Amino acid sequence: MALFHSFPLSEEKKIKILIAGKKELPAGSLDVRTQRKEISRLTGISESKVHILNQVHGDGIVDLTTTESFSFPEGDALVGEESGRVLCIKTADCMPLFFWSSRSSRFVAVHSGWKGTLSGIVEKTLKFAFSESVLRDDSLLGYLGPSASGSRYEVGEDVARLFRKEFPDCLKQNGENKTLLDLESFLNFRLEKNGIRVLLRSEKICTMKEDSDFFSHRKKDVGRNLNLIWKEG
Repeated sequence: MALFHSFPLSEEKKIKILIAGKKELPAGSLDVRTQRKEISRLTGISESKVHILNQVHGDGIVDLTTTESFSFPEGDALVGEESGRVLCIKTADCMPLFFWSSRSSRFVAVHSGWKGTLSGIVEKTLKFAFSESVLRDDSLLGYLGPSASGSRYEVGEDVARLFRKEFPDCLKQNGENKTLLDLESFLNFRLEKNGIRVLLRSEKICTMKEDSDFFSHRKKDVGRNLNLIWKEG
């Protein structure tokens, strides 16, 4: 079940977001060349304008506003500016996040699992990409695509301990006495802590629950959902 959204950026420009899962990507290929072809097919944009990361669950940022020579760069966040370029985040339970503002020409794509969220990749990327005024004036918009929800995402005590020290409310116990982690809740806490004002739209779709439509690592899937953002106009 593909998800598609179009958000007005100005009178001439729009932000487009497309989430492709199992129905659109039945092969679930991890090959970058195949993924570029699939993205081009889905968006109608040339493969040469598709940017895919070698994601490493870190906090590295790739800035496409200063160069476009990267072929398969290592990192977990992309900052774009030019219309007609697709930024891709691959997920199978981690959070795919997109940000943009009517007061900036830039748009951002972030891959944020528990490691990246804890290390602050979202805040770091936003502070890198946008001015202080944009982060404070309510013009910043965000989108959170399908990911593992706090009602199903089990973590061990070693991981839970790291989050409990900072924001215990993002953790709860289920009926089997397992610890569940709500990454979206922790992210909202971090954004508020950093004084970043963003209207974040969340799909509220759990990849672990809707695993017939979306790839889920916890459900033993090998493939990846392709989360895409581009600027049109």
